[in-house]
Amino acid sequence: MPEALQISVSSAQEAQTYLRQQVFDLCVIQLPLPDEFGIRFARQCATQYPIGVLLLSKKETYDQIAYQVKEDGIFVLGLPCSKEIIYQALRCLHASCLQVQKANLQIQKLRRRIREDRLIYQAKLILIEQYHWSEEKAHHYIEQLSMNSSQKKAAVAQMIVDKSMIELK
Repeated sequence: MPEALQISVSSAQEAQTYLRQQVFDLCVIQLPLPDEFGIRFARQCATQYPIGVLLLSKKETYDQIAYQVKEDGIFVLGLPCSKEIIYQALRCLHASCLQVQKANLQIQKLRRRIREDRLIYQAKLILIEQYHWSEEKAHHYIEQLSMNSSQKKAAVAQMIVDKSMIELK
């Protein structure tokens, strides 16, 4: 992993302050924390921020803690363990965070595409209703306007919908 900003704090409250001010990739929490045990804070980090969370617990409490956070996407390691194990866990956590980010970007692209497709479909329906065109002719018209004006089909469709709304008023 490249060298990154590392901040060490002694309480959940202090960590919360940093998390509000700056974006971090990972959060490592050694349990227990002085102001709370730390599971609530770990869950809060995992749900409120785009951040990977690693909990370090004593071996005696590992099973209980791992069970409590198993649905939250939080990694748990039992201490004591070697630096190599912690480093490997951080690399795995970082890799999984990157996968989640990629998946989220793909979801955003798909949602945008669905919005654009709905808009184009709405514009086609307007053209079909107003001019009694076939779906094929409405589709071709939108494509032609798009090419002639060097705009995306969604932008042309938005103009058609907007013009239709103005005419209805």
